[in-house]
Amino acid sequence: MLGPMRTHRTRARARYAETDATGIVYYNSYFLYFELGRVEMFRALGLPYDWRLPIVETHCRYRASAKFDDVLEIETGVEEIRTRAFRMAQRVYRVTGEGAAEQRELLVEGYTVMMTQDESGPMPVPTAFRVAFGAGENQE
Repeated sequence: MLGPMRTHRTRARARYAETDATGIVYYNSYFLYFELGRVEMFRALGLPYDWRLPIVETHCRYRASAKFDDVLEIETGVEEIRTRAFRMAQRVYRVTGEGAAEQRELLVEGYTVMMTQDESGPMPVPTAFRVAFGAGENQE
């Protein structure tokens, strides 16, 4: 788990188009996996992702490489809510085995900071987001 707030898991397979000539997932593809995890978390929480949420900071630490057709699990959670932004921590695992024999190997971990804004610029993170993220109305 990523922290005390809600965590969401999304599974996907590493596609051929996301790899280099050797079949290894290209480094920037992990940012696409991060986005997939964020979109699916927002969908599961009933929040609009197409709202004004510019990304103002990203980070990714690579630990091991995924390969074409690996089953990947993207773990996404909000680890910090600021006044006008929130930080989403994300990890990507390779999943092998099934059922009780399933194992996960950490491949990358990182985060994305997203700012909330309206037509006039930055605005406070909406209460609906705070509640959906599991932070309650007053956390800052």
